[in-house]
Amino acid sequence: MSEAHRVAVVGCGVFGAVTALRLAEEGHRVTVFERARRPLSQASFNNQNRLHLGFHYPRDRTTAEQCVRGYQRFREEFAPCVVTDFPNGYFVAEEGSAVTPRQYLDFCDAVGLRYQRVEPADYRPPVTGVALGLLTEEAVIDCGQLRDLLTARLADSTVTVRLGTDVREVVERGDRYLLRTDEGDAGTFDSVVNCGFADINRLNRQLGHPAPERQYEYTAVLVVEWDHPPVGVTVMDGRFTTLLPFGRSGHFLLYHVEHSVLDRVTARVAPTRWRGREPEDLVREDLEGRFRRMLGEATRFVPSLGTARLRDVLHGPRVVLAHRDDTDARPSMVNTPGPGYVTVFSGKLDHSVWAADEVVRRVRERAA
Repeated sequence: MSEAHRVAVVGCGVFGAVTALRLAEEGHRVTVFERARRPLSQASFNNQNRLHLGFHYPRDRTTAEQCVRGYQRFREEFAPCVVTDFPNGYFVAEEGSAVTPRQYLDFCDAVGLRYQRVEPADYRPPVTGVALGLLTEEAVIDCGQLRDLLTARLADSTVTVRLGTDVREVVERGDRYLLRTDEGDAGTFDSVVNCGFADINRLNRQLGHPAPERQYEYTAVLVVEWDHPPVGVTVMDGRFTTLLPFGRSGHFLLYHVEHSVLDRVTARVAPTRWRGREPEDLVREDLEGRFRRMLGEATRFVPSLGTARLRDVLHGPRVVLAHRDDTDARPSMVNTPGPGYVTVFSGKLDHSVWAADEVVRRVRERAA
């Protein structure tokens, strides 16, 4: 490159942060824009914190294989943030599961996932109402530590980080892009990488690029206290419960496929009301009642969880492919809808390292 290629990265979640750092390492002049006041404070923090190894997607092998592809690289890149010292079990429900125990075992073997069979009654805690139990090597991410680590790396890099800055518009100016924020024009850039997660389609539409329907969900994951050593319990495959350690906090995250979704919309752009105070009101309304309902569902499988106590709630928007209830597909996708304009549709946190590599390749070709 005769002179540094200027790149704007929209969104400073884990995908945006890792991408910005990789681009800066390549010698590009990178500015990352984040609407929130802190990096990794939205969907990259408000989630189940699961470091997916593929066990969660028996109906979509593509997503499972992406998880396998990203798992080890993420563990190596962010080793201080990965929690592995707990038993993590996957269980197939006796009733209502979209896959049978045989189908689940065949899937694990086909993808090459390592596991040990475990008797549900011998697991600690004992698990009931299930037909199959597997002890896995899947881990969780301490997202607080991940945020601190990436924040420090950004501070030590050449990346310019603009927090509390909402990108309102991206405008083509010849072969470059002008960014307008809530503070005014932010300059022109040779390339734009859109890692805006639930906000990707809004900018796509401004530029005249395809903005396919997506399923937008506003979710709540409960933080609970429970007098039990760290453990993971995931019931497959349907509208069931997941219990995982909340990083190294000593608490647990409780999630339910149905009850954790507070609002769901299939549309081309995310609801504008999610930018304001309404989601907070939606989350806090009858929170204790929601906790009791989720706990009631959870104790069908983990009876001893009945002593758990509500401590907090993580909430925020997420976006998934629309009309995928049959497969539950959650892939990550890197696309180039226009010259110098790259989008990252992020499926799982541990896909972020390989996705950033793909973005770097595409920007490199643009800058050549």
